[in-house]
This record gives sequence, C-alpha cells and structure tokens, in this order.
Amino acid sequence: MNILRTTQAHIDLDAMQGNADAVWAATRSEVMAVVKADAYGHGAPEIAGFLSQLGVQRFAVAALSEAIQIRRRCPDADVLILGFTPDALLPAAVECGAALTVFSLRQAGILSALRKKARIHIKLDTGMHRLGFTPGEAALEEIAGIFALPSLAVEGIYTHLALRDRENDERQFAAFTAFAGELERRGLHAGLRHVCDGLGMARYKHMHLDMVRPGGAFYGYGELPGLRPVLTLRSQVACVRTVPAGDGVGYDLLDPAGCDRRIATLPFGYSDGVPRQLSRGAGHVVIRGRKAPYAGLLCMDMCMVDVTGIPGVQPGDEVFVFGGHPDAMTVPQAAAVCGMNRNGILSGIARRVPRIYTGGGAVREVRDLV
Repeated sequence: MNILRTTQAHIDLDAMQGNADAVWAATRSEVMAVVKADAYGHGAPEIAGFLSQLGVQRFAVAALSEAIQIRRRCPDADVLILGFTPDALLPAAVECGAALTVFSLRQAGILSALRKKARIHIKLDTGMHRLGFTPGEAALEEIAGIFALPSLAVEGIYTHLALRDRENDERQFAAFTAFAGELERRGLHAGLRHVCDGLGMARYKHMHLDMVRPGGAFYGYGELPGLRPVLTLRSQVACVRTVPAGDGVGYDLLDPAGCDRRIATLPFGYSDGVPRQLSRGAGHVVIRGRKAPYAGLLCMDMCMVDVTGIPGVQPGDEVFVFGGHPDAMTVPQAAAVCGMNRNGILSGIARRVPRIYTGGGAVREVRDLV
C-alpha cells in the first residue's frame, strides 16, 4: 500500500503491549480501556483491535458514533458510552449493543419504552458537576424507579474523580461508596462499581473496586511504572532555501535575522495537529540529530524551521516532530509550552495524518484517508 503523505504518526504496538502489561500488573480489577477521541489520536478501531487480541474486551468511548466504530471492528466487545446520548439516538445506541450512561429517570424511561434490552451504567456526580445523579434521597428514589422499569439491565454504577488533590478525591470516593452501599442495602444491585481512570488507579489502589478505566496509560502516559509513549510524529524536509539577512519568514514576515539563514520548509502545519503556539522558536523539531527551532508562524499545512547550524540538510531528510529521538519534543513538553494538556495534543493529530502500526519489527497495519 502506498502511503500518501510523508508526515506520519508511527504507533509502536510493542510499546503498547508493554503498557497493557503494566496496567494489568497494577490491578486485580476488571480493566476497561478508554478509546474515545479516536483512541487519543492513535486510531480507535486499530487500537481496540490490537488490545482485544491481548485480551481486553471492555472499551469506553464518549459518543455513539465511536461505539459503533468499535463494535464494527470488535463485534464481541463490551462498549460503554461515557458521555451524553441524545434522546433521538437512544434506539440506535440500543441497536448497536453498547451500554449507555444514564443519569435521569426520564431517559431511562425512554429506553425502557423501546421494549428492547438496554444495557446501562448509572452515573453519579460526586463533585465534578458534569453528568450524574447527585447522591442523596432524591437520587435514591429515582434510581429505584429505574430498577423498576422493564427491559433495562443495570450493569454498573460509576463516577469520575476530579483529581485535584487527595483530600478531594477521597471525599468523592467516600460519597460514591456510601451511595452505592445504600443502594445495595435497599436490594438494588447496580453491578460493576468503577471510579478510577489511569491516574486514579495509579494513585489510589483502594479505589479500584470492581473495574478501572485507564486511557492514557495504554498510550504510554501517566504514573504507572514502566509506561512508554507509543506514538511518534515524523515528517520529511520538503525544501531548503537561503533567506537573506533582514528578511522575515512566513505570514507577517516575522523573525527577521541579522544574517543569512538556511530555512527548511516542512510539509505539516497546525491543521495536522502541531499547535501554532510552537511558532517562532517556542518549539523545535530534530533533523540530522540536531534541534531546529520553528521560524515564523506555523501555517495551516506547512511550517519553517531554522537549519542554519545543521550542515547538509536537504529535501527528504527525516524530521522528528514529537518523540522518536532523544532531543525531539515530547508531547508533554509541547503541551506545557502551549498551555494545553497532553491529551489535547494527541487527540488533535488530524485524521489526514497516516497512522502506521508496527510490531515485531514489521508494519502491521496502515490507516490513511484513502
């Protein structure tokens, strides 16, 4: 298969297998891999397919479209939609076999009225104030009403930690366990209890309960020991030119210098997921083993870097954008420069960037637009 761009995201499946081993070594609970946002930019169908080969059979997504995508690749997978599903899409969600997050008796009633088995997990709001029942008597009564509805299978109950600090996280956990315990005392068995994402499971072993929901850990980020990032972003030099002293570069002709410079143009830009905040020397790439700072503003589809101090740079030279070389920017480093978080950068890598999946020294799969 011909790969139609030289700007590519390389996914190291051997590293991902090591990360999966680290996840399993850290818990005795069930593991649900979070593959929302196209598996944090790594390619959700491909990652789910690989993890299912390793033995992962539970996946979490944010939206119905993502659930359908995973079920097409892994028909036997147990998929939970963590986010909000609009009323009009509830029939399609039930039809695809995904489990739904429910946080109101009203929406549970809509599901029940479909007269088809609907799998649900009940969401509690223990402090983040996003989605969920607020623990209390009113919530207990509503959830009892959900249990009384026909055609519903309550398979889990969960919340999400804000991860501000241990004191707040423990407060959330206590609120969750107290409420879940009260449901049990009333004879309402909600199934799998789950609280922790990847950071939570690394910090709070006593909170693992019945299941954990790591996401970033599979991709090599977090606080579990032994994790390795699996994605590197690479490109090639498109052209090299001499820019005379006093001339700026790119839009607005910024960053003029007092001497002639060698400027390399690279075939990627901010629409490929490399943040524009890295412009004007805030970030760099690595070419021929040396750092080359961005010059001027990153454009939508191209960018320029200063290679004056790097001898012999020519078209076709490999460029390390994120990872892949000891001196390349890491995703967390780029996120810190840009005032973002690492998941924002990872999930922002555009779909037009081919994903190349390697394992055992060979290319296992390629995902491209065409």
